[in-house]
Amino acid sequence: MGLFRSDPVIPDPPNRSKREKCWESRDLFFSCLDRIDVVNPLDKKHDKIIAKECSKENKQYETDCVASWVKYFNQKRPFDIKKERMLKEAEEQNAEVIQMPGYRPGAIGK
Repeated sequence: MGLFRSDPVIPDPPNRSKREKCWESRDLFFSCLDRIDVVNPLDKKHDKIIAKECSKENKQYETDCVASWVKYFNQKRPFDIKKERMLKEAEEQNAEVIQMPGYRPGAIGK
């Protein structure tokens, strides 16, 4: 073993209850973002309002979820919202909506 080397600590993957807690915290944070009309939490122009209005929810979300999940959910949110809006617009125009494999209506952010 070298002078500056340490054995990496590999955490256990989240079990079912930890995953559910993460999803619940994510949903609370995303609900807060919805209240303040923020679609993309990664957009730096929203940092101040998120910190002011949703800091408690964001902190809990980042505590309850693995960092890679937080990154994934935050990156996926704008796409999911845009997709849901497009499907709603198509439905309002009586357009035929063709379901793509793997898409579950109403499962945005789930």
